[in-house]
Amino acid sequence: MQQANNPKAAQPLGRISHLLETILASQGGYLADTLYAFKRTTESEFELKPVQDKKSLKPRWLILSREHYFETSKEYPIANKHDLKKALQFDDNKAPFAGITLQHIERINEQSYRVTFWVINPKVMECIDFSPWLILPETYVLAKALNENINLATIEGLNKTLFISKTGQGVFSGIQSPQTPSLESFAFSTGSPIKVNNENNENNEQYFIANNKEFVGLLQKGLKSLNITKLQGFMVNVNSINWQNYPWKQAGIITTIVLTVYLILSSSWLVVKQQLLEQQLATQRVQVNQALSLQKKYQQQLQWQAVLTEPLQDEFPYWNTWPIVLDAVSVGAKFTAIHYKNSKVIIHGTANKSVKATDVLAKLSENTKVVSPSFSQPVRKYRGNEKFAISFSFAEPLSQQPLSQQKVEQE
Repeated sequence: MQQANNPKAAQPLGRISHLLETILASQGGYLADTLYAFKRTTESEFELKPVQDKKSLKPRWLILSREHYFETSKEYPIANKHDLKKALQFDDNKAPFAGITLQHIERINEQSYRVTFWVINPKVMECIDFSPWLILPETYVLAKALNENINLATIEGLNKTLFISKTGQGVFSGIQSPQTPSLESFAFSTGSPIKVNNENNENNEQYFIANNKEFVGLLQKGLKSLNITKLQGFMVNVNSINWQNYPWKQAGIITTIVLTVYLILSSSWLVVKQQLLEQQLATQRVQVNQALSLQKKYQQQLQWQAVLTEPLQDEFPYWNTWPIVLDAVSVGAKFTAIHYKNSKVIIHGTANKSVKATDVLAKLSENTKVVSPSFSQPVRKYRGNEKFAISFSFAEPLSQQPLSQQKVEQE
């Protein structure tokens, strides 16, 4: 679905379709008063050209003009299609003459089928020097080109005016003649109702009129609407085919073109898929390299951190004493000296008149980093102030703390 919506992807498909249509048209023809070949005029249109040299065209499929076959339709009350085909082998009452019989089977209901027969005049097959494999009645192709809401049609062909009628009994057709000079008389003879309101048919859409310039376009439209699976009844007997005249060269060319196109499309798809995978791998390779680079830097930082913390493993954190002392100063005391002895810190200070030494001790006790604060000497009073000496130890050695936590504590 995506390629069809992409203009760039649709161009190769359009060229392939154009090439196949041209090849198939070159293998077909239209037989009326003479043999005509399909020639492309534009990118989407064809025209019928009389074949001057009959040996130059040996069509493998053929559209047969209406005057060359007898058309009839019958209903068979047989429910099984396989039984119907057996019964058709014994039904010889199909035309006033014996010839190649083409047929189209359609189901009417669960108990019956309708079969349309086209019996080709044997004189026609005697006049041509080729054996087509597929013969399509002109009536059947043109009826496929008409819209569903059209019951009657007047179509001007190359050398005749053709009437087509769709009724409940099937599709009927006829050539304009003194017996049926107009569409109204033909509709009356086939039992198809017609209401002509005006000459331009502005208010009635049940019938259709086409001139000879539109004839080839209708044939082309009808051919495109055919269902390949339902063309079995239009195949000529295989035993009558001359395999010596089989176009092996053309078949080889078509097969080569189809295989070449398939290989080109599959190779192009594989190349595009490989490029997409390479782009994804390149993107992932860059991301992986970035992740490895970051991991390497992280490992280097961890190693550098270990190197920095190694000299401090056995060192006592004297500097951690200052935040503790400053916290105690906020009470209102003054410190005169700080000593370190036997893993304990001893601070000497003086409490103001409004502050007692016990207040300083209580402040130190509130600090979670201080363990067992106590007076190392008796408190003495001097000029109304109290002199004291308080000793304490740290709650946890510095060597057991992470470096980041040590920096935060120092700050």
